[in-house]
Amino acid sequence: MTEFICKVTPEKKKIRELKYTLYAHGNQKDDIGGWATIILDKNEQKTVLSGKEENIKDNRIDLLGIIEGLNWVYCSVEPKYRKYITVNLNCDNVYCVNIIKEWLVKWEEDIESRPNTDLLKTLIDLKKKMNINAMWTHKVSNEYSWSVNRISNERINEN
Repeated sequence: MTEFICKVTPEKKKIRELKYTLYAHGNQKDDIGGWATIILDKNEQKTVLSGKEENIKDNRIDLLGIIEGLNWVYCSVEPKYRKYITVNLNCDNVYCVNIIKEWLVKWEEDIESRPNTDLLKTLIDLKKKMNINAMWTHKVSNEYSWSVNRISNERINEN
């Protein structure tokens, strides 16, 4: 057993440690949007981020929540270990999931013709810096998906 433990390199330990699960959701009512992100580290320590934006559309508010969560993860890790970050992103917006899983790579050359170009450029940059696995999750599939939905709604209704 000791022999096996000795073979685990510091890099392999960091790869195990730097796995995050991110739940993101955005809601929009009229032209006001609220977003929320819950980030879980490998020990299930929870970080909650949320915000409110005016004059915003539905897909943009979802992208904003995702980017805020990814930026938080990236900035919370020491620079020398950032290349080991893996984020499992859960989102109920199929459009946003498809952007991350498939479309960003195809769109990179003509990104200027896409809606939300500024946010897409940020996502491209983040995808180059860390491993992001996106998957669609129904908003009531678990407590975290439900919570980001509730928090984003609360943000819309704040004065």
